[in-house]
Amino acid sequence: MSAALRAAVMAQLAGVTALLLSTAAQAELNLSAEVGVGHSDNIGRVSSNEVDETIATAGLQLDWLQRSRRIRGDATVDVSYFDYLDNTYDSEVVGTANASLALGIVPDTLHWVVADTFGQAQADPFVPVTPGNRENINYFTTGPDLMLRMGDTGFARLFGRWSQTTYERSALDAQRTTGGVTLGRRGSARGEITLNALTERIRFDDAFNPDYDRDSVYLGYRLDGGRTVLNTELGYTWLDRDNAADRTGSALINVSMTRELTASSELHLRLGTQLGDASDALRGALDGGITGGGVDITAAADPFENRVASLHWRFERNRSSFSLGGSWNEDRYETLNQFDRTRYVYDATFGRQLTRTLTLEVLASLQDERFDNVDLSNDELRLQAALNYRGWRTLGLRLTAERLDRNSSGTGGGLGALGDFTENRVFLTLAYYWRGNQPR
Repeated sequence: MSAALRAAVMAQLAGVTALLLSTAAQAELNLSAEVGVGHSDNIGRVSSNEVDETIATAGLQLDWLQRSRRIRGDATVDVSYFDYLDNTYDSEVVGTANASLALGIVPDTLHWVVADTFGQAQADPFVPVTPGNRENINYFTTGPDLMLRMGDTGFARLFGRWSQTTYERSALDAQRTTGGVTLGRRGSARGEITLNALTERIRFDDAFNPDYDRDSVYLGYRLDGGRTVLNTELGYTWLDRDNAADRTGSALINVSMTRELTASSELHLRLGTQLGDASDALRGALDGGITGGGVDITAAADPFENRVASLHWRFERNRSSFSLGGSWNEDRYETLNQFDRTRYVYDATFGRQLTRTLTLEVLASLQDERFDNVDLSNDELRLQAALNYRGWRTLGLRLTAERLDRNSSGTGGGLGALGDFTENRVFLTLAYYWRGNQPR
């Protein structure tokens, strides 16, 4: 991890933590920090000549929510620092952080918004993810929101944003300026309909990457029916690239629905197609949006159209919880067609409070990935089990075991069997919990 980006990340986390602690009296805040040690039997994720690695780790998990007349904010942080003690890789910070803060300069009318998103991208999508094939991305954005009332039920919103995307290694750093307008009507306290127009200008620091403009127009509809929450966006996006002769476009469709089936279970459905880029994929994945469909993000400057459909069911009652889900994703790039791919992901989780102080968590996921224009397909199985012991008021122990098994077929540009691997990991960590945060 570069010194500049590491310093920026550490400053961001320190600033967010200080802000959250300063407003803790009025906010919902759960915080935990942990230190520990782990071991991998195949840190390079190769099919032969595996190398063991001992890993020292320190982590931070934070959830914050603030709602007042002048401050509206939320943050979710789950990051870890890995120090590879046998020196197979340089130390790194991995995980995700997503925070936003709206300051009421004129409450209910004029706000200044600051948001930041941190995560990782894969430099080469054709090989397994390792510390050598993974880099951090940071997406910072800020700007004003102006809200105007139009009669009893109408409203208008004008907003502008300046954004900076920073990559750890790739020459993909870019600035983005955004402006937009929303006209809406609230038919009731539970629903509203909006007409939205958005224009964006993306300019890269490296002249090798072509700049582009993106414009979108869409209708939005939101309904909170008690047991059913529905958010819908329907429209179109136009893309104007500096090195392209013609303007291209794509439908913009985002549908998200959550349905409470019983007091113990709920169903979540997502459907969509959207033209975006790696920065949108990162923010969309952490915001629960559509673009990117997950955290499998490729570091590239080229815009792409993502299509997604997913269905997840969750059940929780008494001391047990479990979930089942599946998703389908397609990525179609404008020019880097070798990255075009289709993914199917199936996942299941189970949790059980075994005793008053001991809980068990089990996770299983299977990803089936096919590249459309490269002779390569991958099946990756992940199994994880964790025991959390909470025998003290603020301290806890966590034992985690994980197995990854990947099978690849095809040449993939001469990769062959380099995509096959199995890896087993085990971690033991000591955690400190503040303000009632429960073990994860």
